Amino acid sequence: MYRYILIDDRDSVTIFTLNRPERLNALGPELRAELLDALRKFNNDAKKRVGIITGSGKAFSAGAEISTKPSGPGTINLEDELRNSFHLILKEIRFSDKLFIAAINGVAAGAGISLAVACDFAFVSRNARFVLAFQNLGIAPDTGLTLMMARLVGARALRYLLIGGEFTAEEAEAMGLVKVVDDPLGEALKFANEIVQGPFRAYSYGKRLINEALFKDLDQFLAVEARLQGELGNTHDFVEGVSAFLEKRRPRFTGS
Repeated sequence: MYRYILIDDRDSVTIFTLNRPERLNALGPELRAELLDALRKFNNDAKKRVGIITGSGKAFSAGAEISTKPSGPGTINLEDELRNSFHLILKEIRFSDKLFIAAINGVAAGAGISLAVACDFAFVSRNARFVLAFQNLGIAPDTGLTLMMARLVGARALRYLLIGGEFTAEEAEAMGLVKVVDDPLGEALKFANEIVQGPFRAYSYGKRLINEALFKDLDQFLAVEARLQGELGNTHDFVEGVSAFLEKRRPRFTGS
């Protein structure tokens, strides 16, 4: 049914596997469209209770796909991409009455981290890494990552959100974002089965209360994020950052 994601339905549990291993499961336009469609169908199915998101191969997700060099400032509309794609996926996970578990089998970068953090629980392999490299492209973190990490982690996240960097699975566990395990998907399935056998409505309402406490203003935040990222997409630094990435060289930023 889908080209870039695999769907494994197991009664009230569904496994969504991002399936572009040759591109480290980068979130290209087609994959995003398929994932959004699959999440909407899942959320509209009254029999479903838990969704597990994982990646094929050695990565969870490398984040947004970077394959086209901008011909100039403003030639890639980052605001529209966020509003009409990335943000819609994020909200299907975060505002769902179902519960979501991330099974992080390898590197998670950029918007791939956002997918993981948007989930209600996350299990991660010991060799996984989390990479924030938005700034290397001349842009700021997006897909809700600033709000979610600032709320969930606090001051320990600010350095990564401001200037980028990477942290290990153990560091992510110390932040309270994940639980390090030997078999992320196996642990996720085991936990999902425990959830579906429990008082699910209580869990679902608990998620609503968490959203009310922590993420009530997410829509408002995402609107600001999209606008500011759109402005950054109109800068020479964005063109330079993407060009340098594709040409495998160090960017020469000017701050403009």
